[in-house]
Amino acid sequence: MSYLLDPSFLRRLERMQVVSRRMMSGSHMGKRRSRSLGSSLEFADFRSYYPGDDLRQLDWNAYARLGKLLLKTFLDERELHITLYLDCSLSMNYGSPSKFAQAVQLAAALGYVSLQHLDRVSVYAFEDRVTARQPFLLGKGKSHALFQFLNGLRPGGTGSINRALRSGAAIHGKPGVSVILSDFLFEDGYEAGISFVQASQQEVILVQMLTEEERRPQLQGDLRLIDSETQAGKEIALSPPVLKDYRQSLADFQSSMKAFAARRGMVYVDADPSLPIEDIVFKTFAPMGLIR
Repeated sequence: MSYLLDPSFLRRLERMQVVSRRMMSGSHMGKRRSRSLGSSLEFADFRSYYPGDDLRQLDWNAYARLGKLLLKTFLDERELHITLYLDCSLSMNYGSPSKFAQAVQLAAALGYVSLQHLDRVSVYAFEDRVTARQPFLLGKGKSHALFQFLNGLRPGGTGSINRALRSGAAIHGKPGVSVILSDFLFEDGYEAGISFVQASQQEVILVQMLTEEERRPQLQGDLRLIDSETQAGKEIALSPPVLKDYRQSLADFQSSMKAFAARRGMVYVDADPSLPIEDIVFKTFAPMGLIR
């Protein structure tokens, strides 16, 4: 597993977990506190005794004080379902390290954390459709399968998050947390695809990855720019005013995306792919309360 993430980093991840803003109601035992009552050691409340109840749960101290038969109830522990959506379109194959390489590592880290805490993990790779998926991994022993799947992915093709995530192939029907890793640079926008995922009872985390050269290009002069996905070319004269307009357009695009996320109760993360993956996890995700 060390070919994808450093062993010392994996040991640090084992002490972390992905945070959900709501308690889970999954069907399998996990390490998450659920709203349902169950058999964990965490006390929830008292309730009156009814014939047939487990006598071992009676609180005899309460009976001595109140003369009433009361049962202790405890919170159940259930799994959380983490779904990782990985943009594999060609625009992600840019930068050094590439956005795609860092997105794969981040997906590996989040998936590994979740499997260590007995959360269920599903991964979907997409371009303008879902191109590969690894659903319903569960348990620490599935880490190798997760890493093997991620390591086999390659960027290619034209991206459309709206077409890809609005298909039934991108939805598994279980409530949980969905993390979408992408640059979100799609010709037809992103709102419809993301909204469709959220509507399937998902807490959505949008992780936007843009390289330093995309944020602050240093190009100058008369150039022919080639779209990495469509191969369409465009002649352009890059001057300081043009670059200033570009930077403002990018800032407006990111502000619009943040506002979209805020309106819909999603989380927006601006992740710098030039940073080491450890820094993205511990200095970006952790301070935002997304892992702890």
